[in-house]
Amino acid sequence: MREPSDALLARGITVSSRSFAGITLPGLKPKRRRAGSGFKLGGNGKWRLLATLFLGSALAYGAFVGGQTERLMGQLGGGVDALAVAAGFGVKKITVEGQQHTTDAEIAKALEAGPATMMLGFDTDAAKARLELVSWVKHAQVMRLLPSTLQVVVEERVPFAIWQTGGRTFVVDGEGAVLAPAVREAYPDLPLVVGEGAEKNASALFDTLGSYTELRKQLVAALRVGDRRWTLKLACGVDIMLPDDNAAQALDTLVTLDRDRGLLKRDIAAVDLRLADRVSVRLKDSGPMTAGGASNEGAPQDVPTAGTKAGQAKGST
Repeated sequence: MREPSDALLARGITVSSRSFAGITLPGLKPKRRRAGSGFKLGGNGKWRLLATLFLGSALAYGAFVGGQTERLMGQLGGGVDALAVAAGFGVKKITVEGQQHTTDAEIAKALEAGPATMMLGFDTDAAKARLELVSWVKHAQVMRLLPSTLQVVVEERVPFAIWQTGGRTFVVDGEGAVLAPAVREAYPDLPLVVGEGAEKNASALFDTLGSYTELRKQLVAALRVGDRRWTLKLACGVDIMLPDDNAAQALDTLVTLDRDRGLLKRDIAAVDLRLADRVSVRLKDSGPMTAGGASNEGAPQDVPTAGTKAGQAKGST
């Protein structure tokens, strides 16, 4: 939720009535412009600028004649910048479009621009690169609007899932990029994925689950096992153990069994779909049984499919 305008103004942030927010640098007041009019430099600003150009030209010529060009130009650089800022070419306002999750502080820090920054010498490409290092920012554009405004347009990453790992939770996008630490309750509509590699493989899993609407509605969490396969935890208390590959084929089998035999309505704890030629179920407080009801006490707890290396299967659950 965005802060109210009064709170933003109290810390130097102005909110525009258009689709973007404006950041006003502390200690400076933005100039008001009339609709449809361009900017004009005040009389003092124009004469200061002319004086700056004249002084710079004269000193550069003198330095060239005296053979001291490199040394003198280095000394003059700071002075010319200061005069340009005094003439009205310093950064006085920053406008931001596309900002939803990125904070004002993160944007200001990445821009590295302040009241003493000369607009004409500001490196917009470097600022763009710094902005795209901010976790929420996928793409950025920075433009100079003379005399004193920086315009920033950001495309933010879209939250896709909540990833739980090592006892901590983060919000991630569809590419698996970690956006920020997050509590589960803050994103109730996002799926929960758990385990190493879950954040990078979540998008592919939910693409597969897209056509299984009823199963998707029952999903509480998806656990990544050994960074090679998934176990789905359903609201009814049943765990669905998917194979390394051909997950869609395994889900088709599950849907058929549930439709024909009411599999998920039975008093079972887990359905094991890891073998292409056999489906096993485990009753609650009991040993494993096959879908047909025969005892399956000797069934292996983790059997690799054809797409799994034997070394990967060792020690997995």
